[in-house]
Amino acid sequence: MLKVGVQSAGWFSFDDIDGSFKRFRETGMETVDLGFPGVAFDPEKPIQSLYDQSTEELVAKYLPVKEAAEKYGISFSQSHAPFPLWLKGEEAYNAYMIMVVEKLCAVCQAIGCPAMVAHPINRTLKENEWRTNMEFYRAIMPTAKRTGVKICLENLFTVHTGRVLEGVCADAEEACRYLDTLNAEAGAEVFGFCFDVGHANLLHKNIRHYINTLGHRLTVLHIHDNDGQNDLHLMPYTQSRYRQVCTNALDWESLILGLKDIQYRGTLCFETFRVMNITPKALWHSSLCHIANIGKYFRDRILAPEGEA
Repeated sequence: MLKVGVQSAGWFSFDDIDGSFKRFRETGMETVDLGFPGVAFDPEKPIQSLYDQSTEELVAKYLPVKEAAEKYGISFSQSHAPFPLWLKGEEAYNAYMIMVVEKLCAVCQAIGCPAMVAHPINRTLKENEWRTNMEFYRAIMPTAKRTGVKICLENLFTVHTGRVLEGVCADAEEACRYLDTLNAEAGAEVFGFCFDVGHANLLHKNIRHYINTLGHRLTVLHIHDNDGQNDLHLMPYTQSRYRQVCTNALDWESLILGLKDIQYRGTLCFETFRVMNITPKALWHSSLCHIANIGKYFRDRILAPEGEA
């Protein structure tokens, strides 16, 4: 309940699984968002990736990860599917990625990971966007339902001629329409939502309104900071210090109050991988400790008695 975590990018290595989780636990982190590797694509060559292994072989590859996580008391709050999951006109690739997500559902089931973020698909025309996304999610619906892994859509943005524009599910109402339609078809709560706080800030969304509109549909979070213009994936409050001059500073109070409003009890997962990119390796431990402390501060505020947030 409200465990604090971060994505696996940066600190996790298959070459040192045990050591990775040992060092991770020492930072005060409690859960992890497990990122799955991407798929390289060249239209002139056959698609090849680690996902060519059988489902059983792929599961076997991740069982040592599960064992190390359990050894150090770390849970898997969520995972992240490779992206993009769809390319216009590339039917072989699109079919391949459906197969990838289905295999990864089996991996998640085996390691005890309850949710997988699978990015929805941006398209220029909304009617095409709706049709393409519904076709994709319907295709993976039976596997998600069978494995019990909740597939999470995410609010996205897009960039055109240097301008940041709304992508699929940028509006909370649109996100709810997707989820309610898909879950009605599935006859169960097979689909949930990953609210990306940084993406919402890029599009100047009211964060508290978005969270309240999602309500029970909110399953997992991607928490990170930016300047309102670039998808920076920094730790919270790194831009807010310029609030007097940076009008696009992220409104962290809206996040805290929104999560308190809906009595959110999922995990507080940070997608702050660029912190690892821009700091020396010697500072990774202290950086992750600080991110963990921010998460615990959020948790204390969210769980505080009414009137004390």
